[in-house]
Amino acid sequence: MKDKTNLEATLLREKQTLLFAKKGIFFGLLSGFLWAIASIFLLGTGLKSPEFTNPHLWLLVPLFAAGIHDTCAAITSIGINFYRGQLKEIPRTLKNKAGQLCVLGGFLGAPLGMGGYLIAVSLIDPAYVLPITSLFPAFAAILAMIFLKEKITKRAWSGLAGCILGVFIIGFIAPTSGMSEYFYLGLLFAVIAACGWASEGVVVTAGMDFIEPGIALNIYQLTSSCIYWLILIPLTITFTLPPEMGYSDCFKLFFSSTGLFFVIAAGIVGSISYLCWYKSMNTTGVSRAMGLNITYALWGVILSAIFSDTEITINLVIGAILIFIGMILVIGNPKDMINLRQVN
Repeated sequence: MKDKTNLEATLLREKQTLLFAKKGIFFGLLSGFLWAIASIFLLGTGLKSPEFTNPHLWLLVPLFAAGIHDTCAAITSIGINFYRGQLKEIPRTLKNKAGQLCVLGGFLGAPLGMGGYLIAVSLIDPAYVLPITSLFPAFAAILAMIFLKEKITKRAWSGLAGCILGVFIIGFIAPTSGMSEYFYLGLLFAVIAACGWASEGVVVTAGMDFIEPGIALNIYQLTSSCIYWLILIPLTITFTLPPEMGYSDCFKLFFSSTGLFFVIAAGIVGSISYLCWYKSMNTTGVSRAMGLNITYALWGVILSAIFSDTEITINLVIGAILIFIGMILVIGNPKDMINLRQVN
């Protein structure tokens, strides 16, 4: 009788664990899908609004969009943490090393990560940017090897080689339509974004060992927002714009733009995407969650092919698939990632 009870308890635990893992997979896929939506339909549309076509604004527009994006994301996270009763943890966390690491992550992620990403999106189509930025786990693995003395397996090295080959294939031939004039500059900023997110991830992950992911994300977003509005945007206005175009003119232009709504919506959707990713990592494991999250590269190509006039070249499709497969090899053993009963 006792053995039967133990067996039933074991089966019930396995069923609950399997359900837990399936929820994590759903949230991981949703995080990648939402990030592609934010990039293709929201940021892509917002940055192409007529008010932003002034050539003097080529750098200021994406930085402004990044500031709006991260500010909206921070406000969304504040609302969620307030609802959870965790808002008081933010000032308390800032006093310790874990919170300070999240602040450092903001300094790395703002100018390089999100800044580089939005500059890339403003120069070339998001369908080409997303596969390149999905390289951030590979760069993070290399940084972890250098600074944290982590080992990279042969499987991961083969995945890195596949990623490099995928990037080469994507950039080998520029599309004949759209912003092909700035194609390679856009790819360069996409690589810079991947490096920024990788370095940010290594630092913030070290902080998340001691604090709640939602608190770490909120601190990062608040720091990033301050960097844009207090440092990057004022410096860009001062040094890149003609004298007749002052601060008030720029802000009046931006806040009256028809693309502002899309950028704000992208910030909210992007924040929800991040939260889904953290939920996935918590329920189904970091490696599997990363593999599900970077599906945004493939979602981007699929959504662009269906709903936009983006030129989907064969090298983009092949390169995106190679990068995705390479990333799976970098971040985990594919056999373990598809085994739902191993959720650690």
